[in-house]
Amino acid sequence: SEPGDMPYLERLILLLTFCLPLSSCLFKGREGKEKKLNYFIEWDTTSLLRVVEEGVYPRSCRLKDGSLLLVYENGRGDVFVTRSEDEGVSWSDPVVAYAKFEYVDSNSTTSTLVNCANPEIVQLSNGDVLLACNLRPVTEGVYPFSIALKRSSDNGNTWSDETIVYQAASFFRDGCWEPSFLRLPDNSLHLYFANESPYSDSDEQEISMLISTDNGYTWSVNPVTVSFRRGHRDGMPVAVHDGTFIYVVVEDNLSGQFKPYIIKGTVNTPWSEAVMDGLPHRYSALRNPLPDTVYAGAPYLLRTYEGVYVLSYQTTEGRSSDWKRSTMEVVVSDTPREFGAPSRPFDVPLAREAKWNSLVDLGDNRVAAISSSNLDGKKVGIWMIKGKIKSR
Repeated sequence: SEPGDMPYLERLILLLTFCLPLSSCLFKGREGKEKKLNYFIEWDTTSLLRVVEEGVYPRSCRLKDGSLLLVYENGRGDVFVTRSEDEGVSWSDPVVAYAKFEYVDSNSTTSTLVNCANPEIVQLSNGDVLLACNLRPVTEGVYPFSIALKRSSDNGNTWSDETIVYQAASFFRDGCWEPSFLRLPDNSLHLYFANESPYSDSDEQEISMLISTDNGYTWSVNPVTVSFRRGHRDGMPVAVHDGTFIYVVVEDNLSGQFKPYIIKGTVNTPWSEAVMDGLPHRYSALRNPLPDTVYAGAPYLLRTYEGVYVLSYQTTEGRSSDWKRSTMEVVVSDTPREFGAPSRPFDVPLAREAKWNSLVDLGDNRVAAISSSNLDGKKVGIWMIKGKIKSR
């Protein structure tokens, strides 16, 4: 080396001191990518249980006291609630939370029966439980299709009178459907639903959202458009968040048959712009695309306590082309995209069904799949089975 320069050996040591940690990080990065966890679910057939003899559209959540609360339609216009204190092994006698009712228009004296459908529940930070419901008039042109809420301050034992938070048109083609909740880190609350009301001149449908900042006592008057694909029908939204981003799974009929798609937004500025077709924040959820002719609708999305993403839908793949005979399929991923390792929790004969499914997180990488099914050849009832998330 020249006089005054750092000796060669010292320069070499300094260079190695700097580069070795960097190369180690790069190696770890490559190693992490190569060893990316590939999750799958192992279903415990011994846990299979018929929870309710007759019912459809089950939804469940774990309450702060450790119990499981489950809501469902009885198939005749009423919504029931049942509870388990032992991890879903046994359940209480169901009680009515919403009852169908007769509505009479005082101006015209016309009337209609109004059914209660699509129940969904969430527990708030203060312990209150909110139960959303879709009110559906039987006779068109009399009563508006609506989203209603009830509140329980005693873990679902008793319920308040209903509050209407959104009304669409009174005709089926312009209705609103399938409410679902999302509680954000600041305890604000989103209520997502499928909405045909803005498109009275077409068969299109969007995903809309209302927001509450006071534990669901008051809600925004005008819904925000979350997503819309021109000429198509985004439907059945279910949202999760990771603290930074919101991920809403929807059924999207771009291919002709519904498929699960993810709509991505931010927690800090939720849906400042609607996610339209062709944008990168709308993408297919599945790692391996299903054929266009396969139906895979009614999605449900879960992010577990451990940060694993679990997605379900009802599908006709490998079955008949009749969507009414579809069955529940579940896929899993370590990120909210490229879901894979499909499994079918319930063994359903081709002539039967397992539909309007949902998932509930049981903790410790355990989940439960819940379905309305006639897999045993009897009436369509509510079934549950538990599974363990594993990696290979």
